[in-house]
Amino acid sequence: MNNKQLFVLTKDNANTQSDDFLLLLKVLETLATTVKVDTRLPEVGEREHIALFLVDAAYCDCQEMLSEEIIQLARQHSVAVFNAQRHALNERTALLANLKGALYNDDSPEHMFKGVRRVLGGELWFCRKAISNAFGDLIQQLPATDALSAQRHSDIDLSVLTAREKSVISLLAKGAKNDDIACALNISNHTVKTHIYSAFRKTNSRNRIELANWAQRYIPVASRVMEQRQ
Repeated sequence: MNNKQLFVLTKDNANTQSDDFLLLLKVLETLATTVKVDTRLPEVGEREHIALFLVDAAYCDCQEMLSEEIIQLARQHSVAVFNAQRHALNERTALLANLKGALYNDDSPEHMFKGVRRVLGGELWFCRKAISNAFGDLIQQLPATDALSAQRHSDIDLSVLTAREKSVISLLAKGAKNDDIACALNISNHTVKTHIYSAFRKTNSRNRIELANWAQRYIPVASRVMEQRQ
């Protein structure tokens, strides 16, 4: 047996004694020395030795499941979802959030075993179409090789945003929650939501993940351009 630790993040109302959940644990126990189940993530200092985090995706859509906390976790650790419903999970969105794989509520034990083993081996466990689409999106987001063209593109994209909207999405891109943003900028939570939805429209972003990716791509570039002008 491999010397690996797995962490299963469940919901408060999850039935951890159900046949399906116990079957998942048996599958995981064949792949790791330790499997811990909890409704809260471990402290940051306790995450280093965990090979894979499995997040319960039952009864929630993709955007709800991909909270700021999970997005931040996936930037630093291997994260996959389990118990997902096929009509609710957008694999492309999950991939762009740096998740490594998805296990569905109708998967067989053999399929779950194969998926977790592949993810532990450093592979992605999504359908090929989702991987291809996500790869295409990432290619399109590569910086332009011509510096002047990149500068012009950045200026055009950022010109549609107000200074406050730029501040809000910059904090969002760093993983800040709405409450944190409101506190940092001394504005109400409702105002934060208003700025975020306005930024969605102006940047053609469909969710927080795409908006964060947009900010990470263009706002740092714009900052460098401004520094060069000064």
